[in-house]
Amino acid sequence: MNAIKLEKNSLEEKALLLELVFKHLIDLVFVYNLASGTIQMRNPALNILLGLSENYTENISIEQIKGMIHTEDLSLIDDMETKMNHLQEQEVASIELRVKTGQQTYTYFLVRISIFKQAENGEKQLLAMAQDMSEKRKYEMHKQRNINTIRELSFITSHELRHEYAKIQSIIQLVDNKFIDENERQVLLAEAKQSIQIINSSIFKINHKLSFNQNDSFFESTGVLAKFKKVLLIDDDALTNMLNKKIIQMVIKAMPVEIFTNPDDAINYLRTSDHEGDYLIFLDINFPEKNGWDFLNLYTKFDTKSKVIMLSSSIDNDDRNKARCYDMVIDYITKPLSVDFVEGILKG
Repeated sequence: MNAIKLEKNSLEEKALLLELVFKHLIDLVFVYNLASGTIQMRNPALNILLGLSENYTENISIEQIKGMIHTEDLSLIDDMETKMNHLQEQEVASIELRVKTGQQTYTYFLVRISIFKQAENGEKQLLAMAQDMSEKRKYEMHKQRNINTIRELSFITSHELRHEYAKIQSIIQLVDNKFIDENERQVLLAEAKQSIQIINSSIFKINHKLSFNQNDSFFESTGVLAKFKKVLLIDDDALTNMLNKKIIQMVIKAMPVEIFTNPDDAINYLRTSDHEGDYLIFLDINFPEKNGWDFLNLYTKFDTKSKVIMLSSSIDNDDRNKARCYDMVIDYITKPLSVDFVEGILKG
């Protein structure tokens, strides 16, 4: 007697548990009568999607559902109705649809349909389960976009960059050949410069493909009309400093240029020498120990600050975005420093 009671209680508990699961399912679950074209039973999730109360129990016409389907997917519903008429036991039919879940917002649902009950006269009740596929869709789109990007990058590296690299390599072999006259040598150098420009453009193109970033108009240093009394070059590369100093003094011969290969030395110099904030600082990012960001974090605490231009080989948009956080940074440019840029910033 007690054993029977325990078994009965166990079955009741299981039934209650199943009912609880049914009510709390995130997926849409419903029973569809094929003959009447109505949804006869459903979980609260579908009621909520339709804008009904959780406990609404009246039958719902399939037309109400169709009104929420994206117009481009309505033909799929018609095809599915044909499949449902021929659906056999143990078979599952599936369809992916866009369903309106908000104001002009559509969500992808994967709907799987099987026979729930079939009467002797052939009348069918179908069990349908619809799963939100939005995240999977986003993942698939992101994955495909990455595949396309890799293909584009492969083309850029294997064709554009490789072609110009091979051209420059050939020019280097010929430019010092004693059988090449001066006119031919100048033509070769012009070709090499053009190839360098193409390579630089290709590098930016690669970065754009990797970052999916657009044009950046945040920095507009050419509009800065300040008159600078001195230029500071902060870079650990001695050759770069020498070349940049020559470029700056080509534009303004008398412009004083101070060179620092260590950010700490530059900070100490600015602390004792810069009283008016009328220096122009070209700052690299990468150093063996403290980097350019460490310099800016220290420098931002100064009462008097000069203008800073980030001059780096990095074309990472994260670095550009980070540079925006510092008020004293007026531009972010990539190496090499050009005469045109220096004329724009120093001569106004």
